[in-house]
Amino acid sequence: MADPQRPNAAPVPAGPPGYTIKPPIPSTAPTPAAPVAPAATSVPPPLREPVLIGGLTQNGAIIGAAVMLGLVVVFFFLKGAVRSHLIANKASLASANGASWALFAFLFVAAFTVVFGLIGQFWAALSFIVPLGVLSLITLVLFVVLFNSATRAVR
Repeated sequence: MADPQRPNAAPVPAGPPGYTIKPPIPSTAPTPAAPVAPAATSVPPPLREPVLIGGLTQNGAIIGAAVMLGLVVVFFFLKGAVRSHLIANKASLASANGASWALFAFLFVAAFTVVFGLIGQFWAALSFIVPLGVLSLITLVLFVVLFNSATRAVR
């Protein structure tokens, strides 16, 4: 059976009655001389988080600040507990306050060093570790001295 729409086409096999299969129409577009690579789709480069300082990113800074805020709340209650303990052991109010604030300062500086040292990967940066380590040591010595003097002082 020949295709009536295309007189020079090859015969098409017969199908069910009333059904005809038409061969594909050849393209009239000119064929390129060399194969053309498909057009490259413009994929934007992956977004990189901006680095604030060293290895600390914005998300790292936000996470570190949130962790520090939680720790400050815990340290504040711990400061109150130490103050209450010293006052219960007959220390003067001024010396109990001084010792408890020195403890708060030590815990804050030590926690800051650990949290941002881990998040920002500053463990190898001596300009980060040395000053905070020295400050942490100073506040620890201050706490111990003030705590001992508060326990010796009687109201």
